[in-house]
Amino acid sequence: MDKTSASNIPDSFKLSDEEKRQKIRELKEKGNQAHREGNFKRASRIYYNSIMYIKALSVNCPDILGLDSLLNSSEASGKEKTVLDADTKVLICDCYNNLAACMLKEPVPKYERIVEYCNKALEMSPSNTKALFRKGLSLYSLGKYEEGLDALSKAPSSDSQVRKYTELCKSEIARQDKELASRFKDMFKSR
Repeated sequence: MDKTSASNIPDSFKLSDEEKRQKIRELKEKGNQAHREGNFKRASRIYYNSIMYIKALSVNCPDILGLDSLLNSSEASGKEKTVLDADTKVLICDCYNNLAACMLKEPVPKYERIVEYCNKALEMSPSNTKALFRKGLSLYSLGKYEEGLDALSKAPSSDSQVRKYTELCKSEIARQDKELASRFKDMFKSR
């Protein structure tokens, strides 16, 4: 690689995996502080930056974010993959989950993107209660009641918000079923 192309590589790709993990931890803490202060827009930016380091980390371990399919077999065979330790998985889960939480507080939440981030969190921690709830709430808001109910059913029902959105999803599914039954009934009425 010549000097000009090396200078175009973002700093996040030049760091070792441990340096990237440390940077992610630092950004997560800064994001948490901004969130505690109620500065959700700033917190979102910081969490998003942490995800850029996560993606840079995935250059060294392409399997962490499902990037294996992007690499052809000759490239994949030449790269040594890093196995993620439990702490790194928690860190990745937290960053995606915290970004989703901030985005839910926006005046007009981008629910599709929130679902994507929750799915990334759930890849690292499939039973993460907060990610399941945020995904379920977002799917409900998108009118995807069955999918929302599925996500919410995996979260602990002891949480009042989980119960609330579970009932809202069930209510909307019942309403849709009733509406559909009525349409079919009218369709087959004899004239």
